[in-house]
Amino acid sequence: MVTQDRFDILSSAVHIAHSGSLSHHARLKSLSQLLSKTFHLESASIYILDSDKHCFIARIASSGPEQVQSCTIPADDLVPHAISQHATLSGAGTFSLPLMDSGRLLGMIYLCPERDVPSPDTHDRLLQDILKLMAGLLRSAGIVEESGRRIRDLSALNDFGFGINRPMKAEAVLAKTLRGVQGNTGSLCTLLRLNPPAGRGKKVYAKCVTALKPHLATLHELEAEYSARVMESGMPLLVTDIVADPDLPASSICVPLKFAGNVTGTITVFGRKGGNGLYRNYDEEDRELLENMMVLVDNALESTLSAQRMEALARENDKKLREIALLYRISNTMLSTINLNKLIHLILTALTAGPNSCFERAMLFLINERTGIMQGMLGVTQETAEGILPAMEEGEDILLSRWEISEEQMTRQSDSPFSRKVRGARLELDRSKNVTARAVLDRRCIHVPDVAREKVVDRDFTDRFDITSFASAPLIARGKVVGVILVDNPFSRKSITRDNLRYLQLFTNQAGMAIENSMLYNRIEDTDRHLQEARDRLLQGEKLAMLGEMAASIAHELKNPLVSIGGFARRLGKKTAQGSAEWKYADIITREVERLEQMLTDILIFSRKKVVSSAKCDVAEIIEEALAILSDQVQKSGVAIGKDIPAERMFVKGDSKQLKQVFLNLIANSLQAMPGGGRLGISLEQGTLDDAPAISVRLADTGGGIQLELLNRIFDPFFTTKDHGTGLGLPIVQAIVSNHGGKLRINNQPGVGVEFTVLLPANH
Repeated sequence: MVTQDRFDILSSAVHIAHSGSLSHHARLKSLSQLLSKTFHLESASIYILDSDKHCFIARIASSGPEQVQSCTIPADDLVPHAISQHATLSGAGTFSLPLMDSGRLLGMIYLCPERDVPSPDTHDRLLQDILKLMAGLLRSAGIVEESGRRIRDLSALNDFGFGINRPMKAEAVLAKTLRGVQGNTGSLCTLLRLNPPAGRGKKVYAKCVTALKPHLATLHELEAEYSARVMESGMPLLVTDIVADPDLPASSICVPLKFAGNVTGTITVFGRKGGNGLYRNYDEEDRELLENMMVLVDNALESTLSAQRMEALARENDKKLREIALLYRISNTMLSTINLNKLIHLILTALTAGPNSCFERAMLFLINERTGIMQGMLGVTQETAEGILPAMEEGEDILLSRWEISEEQMTRQSDSPFSRKVRGARLELDRSKNVTARAVLDRRCIHVPDVAREKVVDRDFTDRFDITSFASAPLIARGKVVGVILVDNPFSRKSITRDNLRYLQLFTNQAGMAIENSMLYNRIEDTDRHLQEARDRLLQGEKLAMLGEMAASIAHELKNPLVSIGGFARRLGKKTAQGSAEWKYADIITREVERLEQMLTDILIFSRKKVVSSAKCDVAEIIEEALAILSDQVQKSGVAIGKDIPAERMFVKGDSKQLKQVFLNLIANSLQAMPGGGRLGISLEQGTLDDAPAISVRLADTGGGIQLELLNRIFDPFFTTKDHGTGLGLPIVQAIVSNHGGKLRINNQPGVGVEFTVLLPANH
């Protein structure tokens, strides 16, 4: 029976449950003691269910000094009976109740009333509330334990990654992987499978505890099955409660091992034991941990093999360094030679010169598209190329190194028997009759390793030159094939390798560029003439600029007398009767003077040197000032002004007077485009200009837009479609915006209206 006020008891229970100074288990023990005292129980024992729901692994009792006592009680359908068999309690009225949270069983509580005290009503509201608090604490304890496990996993992952990402061989990485996986997953047996040809060494690596070694063959069979499924799907596999044999682990995880984006193997872990010595199931967090470890392994293996490849590449690069230096020297020579005849001799000599030359003979044929013939022009052999291209001296600067060939050497090559024989050769530009024609027509290097097996070949030509294998590559200049080079090795009969073909391709590419440079050299005089014409135009532009300055000076001088004329005309108009001939004359003078004054003002603004007085300007304030100045025109025009200006202040750095002129001109243009009324929308917002913060001001009217044929001329000075306009409004706007580092954009919709956008760099 309850001896205290129910509200006080529940308040005490809540206070205990939310105590920050006690651990979850201490709070559970205090609640069990409160429960025993409240309901006159001899004891109250809480049994905690493991995450697999296989057994109860801990006991918290209201009596006794310990907070938690370990236990192993199988969780079967006879839960109360199972607990009673392991309890050291007395009393005939004992009973148990489940501890549930969100429909999930977390444990059981075993209640033993005192002697001669009736058992509490299991539906008692107070009892149920306390049990809910206990279940909530069990849930919170599980969450805390899960968080701690997450932290441990991340720490283990960090240590594991640090350990395997050190410089080492692939075999060492695999050995560290087995040890690290075994230690961090609690695996009793770890099997790592590498599939050929990615396998490095053994096909399957194993690390197994002594107790499971008698069952290793069975585990290998299971691993082979799991690995096949993972290799096929590419997805990790989590197996739980699958093995009935109590001597074997009931749970395993198999995840793919990837290399360079491909699944090259798997790693499988078996078994995990809890603190009670029983096998426990792996869960999704274990799978995630193992999967993340394999990502680190993938990266470590890739880094290791990349390092090995880098070493091999370094050796290969060292081997090719001399070849690259030679190639650069030849390229430097060709690109610095303007004379076309000398260039051709250098190209063929470079292909055949030196003891380590790629080819023993080289022939050049030029293309005659009109006759469809490839005409032989020059032939060079190792003999005629000997001594022309000396070896690079010690300390010679490769960037400045180049070869030279004399007129005498070129004559000796041209007059050689082999070269004369080449000049007498003709090849048809027909792919069906000659394989060399394919190099020209397909614009690619062609290799014929065995002439005897080639069907499409000029037999007379190959027999005359004793050609058994050869390669040919086109010479392309200004996008057109101008010739073809044919190379072979008739003396040593050595094969033409892939590296030789790459060397030939690089040569012909550079030779084509050199030939193109030679052809372009002939156009230098034309270019020089064009430059002279451009210089003359610049001088003319300077003269026009001087005229502009003079016009500005004249405009300034004219403005003062115009002001006087206008003033006197207005005074005369006031002193004469309205409507009289004198009044009309004075009115005409006044209006024309005002038009001339406006024109001179625009000319002065446009021609004046644009000096920006930089200061922090509030854009919204400038717009409002411009609207205030034009308020009379707005009212007379019947145009509705729609403003979308945020309360947030937006600043730019510039000259407020010049910026005010920008918006005065744009608003005035819009008003003049809507004489019968309309709408002018003005919006201010944040924007970007060349990926930098900017202020954007949009002015959109409904004045029908700009005719397409006039759109390209609206920024030309003095161009206007108005009767009394100067044509300087928009050029002035564009000049001011440009001087402020901004941009002026226009979105024209003929028949609807036009929208101007002013973009200015923001100043925060």
